Amino acid sequence: MAAAPAAGPPGGRHAAAVPETDTATRTVVAGRVEGPDGPVAGAWVRLLDLAGEFVGEVVTSPAGAFRFYVTPGRWVLRVLSSHGVTESPVEAQPDQSTEVTLHLTAQLSERLEVIQIATLSLGNRSYLITDGSAAVAVDPQRDLERITTVLQDRGLRLATVVETHLHNDYVTGGLELARRFDAAYAVPVGPELGFDATRVGEGDQLAAGDLRIQVIATPGHTDHHVAYAFAHSDTVPRLVCTGGSLLYGTTGRTDLMGLDLAETLTRRQYRSARHLAEVLPDDTVILPTHGFGSFCTAGAATPVERSTIGRERAANPAFSLTEDAFVAEALAGPRPRPTYYRRVAAINAAGPAPLATLTVPPPADPTELAQRIKAGEWVVDVRPRADFAHLHLRGAVNFDARGPLATYLGWLVPSDAPVTLLAADAEELEAARYELLRISFDHPAAAAGSPLTWAAPQQLAFYPRSDFATLATVRARRAVEVLDVRSDGEWRSGHLPQARHVHLPDLPGAIPDLPEAETWVHCHSGFRSAIAASLLAAAGRQVVLIDDTFDHAKWEMSASHPGW
Repeated sequence: MAAAPAAGPPGGRHAAAVPETDTATRTVVAGRVEGPDGPVAGAWVRLLDLAGEFVGEVVTSPAGAFRFYVTPGRWVLRVLSSHGVTESPVEAQPDQSTEVTLHLTAQLSERLEVIQIATLSLGNRSYLITDGSAAVAVDPQRDLERITTVLQDRGLRLATVVETHLHNDYVTGGLELARRFDAAYAVPVGPELGFDATRVGEGDQLAAGDLRIQVIATPGHTDHHVAYAFAHSDTVPRLVCTGGSLLYGTTGRTDLMGLDLAETLTRRQYRSARHLAEVLPDDTVILPTHGFGSFCTAGAATPVERSTIGRERAANPAFSLTEDAFVAEALAGPRPRPTYYRRVAAINAAGPAPLATLTVPPPADPTELAQRIKAGEWVVDVRPRADFAHLHLRGAVNFDARGPLATYLGWLVPSDAPVTLLAADAEELEAARYELLRISFDHPAAAAGSPLTWAAPQQLAFYPRSDFATLATVRARRAVEVLDVRSDGEWRSGHLPQARHVHLPDLPGAIPDLPEAETWVHCHSGFRSAIAASLLAAAGRQVVLIDDTFDHAKWEMSASHPGW
């Protein structure tokens, strides 16, 4: 799936255009991005499928406009801009244009404003809550410039930084942010910390300017989890930051502290969700940290832009199921967990190293790159998967930086393994470096340029990209191996006949046991299969990357190739 670019700055990177005449199976999703002062030009708008995988991106025009050509169905739009970050689900209707306006801030009544700062690749959100003068940062991530830029541009005073829990999936920026602005730093009571902080629990009250913050104990996702309800002066709460507790249509995972605690924490999670509904009005806006593609969710989060206590009371399983049924559903079957989760909580408890103390990655020249690959080290090319397939350094692995790079690199690469980053330019390299800093990969080597600058011609390689329609044609003529690297749940929901299934994180160990055959590899829409294809190619296998959405495979199977 590709997207048609909207008008944008000269030289901007866009996804490949889809011909506008292809209206039989395509429809239009269009709209504009609005900031606090009107339309936002030059914002990146990304199109993702419901699995959170990157499909395309465009840059907004001077009027803030964007446009995509897509197949009818449900998609997610995410906006990245210096003015803020937001996302919204969208239902693309056949034979008609779907219009949407994406707002980078939300103004609630009683002078409460929410500035949302999403980390697209990890499926998380941080927030700045402000009364127009003072601000509170909620669950901030390590790359603080996104927050400090907003504070400076808006003239806001950072009064308090709050954590809902010690996070497993990213390194917090809370401690460094609080120290930099001499702000209070609130962390739930319970875990031992390697630094000083204000410890908070049920019934505590915090203040920041005219903001009043009520601490509500919500254990379950962790044993020490809290939520923060915000009100202006002495009014009733208008919003609640629920962290990894009550999410949109689901709740946070309860097995991250160990399977021996999972049932107890699941019962506490159930009661925590109901406790929030008991103490907060139905119109209280819910602002979770997780639930937008994060592996910290217990189930698939509902693709809505915003929810309330009342909506969750009507739609969330925590309210519709009995406690025993909720526990049984939440703990049914093992769920994948990125391996880097094991160390991140400990880093957050000890106090992450300030970014200013970390050195810039040293450059890697062609000789060093060849040596690193020969030694079996991870040399990671973060260019778009189409560029990598066309030409790359033999032995390198592709993690397309436009997708959830940090999640899958942290899942596949051991924390103590040397990592070298390859990127097209300094901007792409810096963006990838910050992605890895979020999960504590602090010391990569790096190089920017093109494969022709990284190696001699004999050290370069390529492999073909294709789609599901071509795979169907090929399979009708000859035998090929088909490898599906989606999750176990995706595989069970439907897969190609005679395909082989290996969940992507298990692939490195499984490659020696795979047949020595031409292998066509796919996932849901191309990001994970690109990693898999590069791993197979690095191991000397003949591979074809299926860079296509799996919905097309279903269509091909049912409509054009009933013999599959």
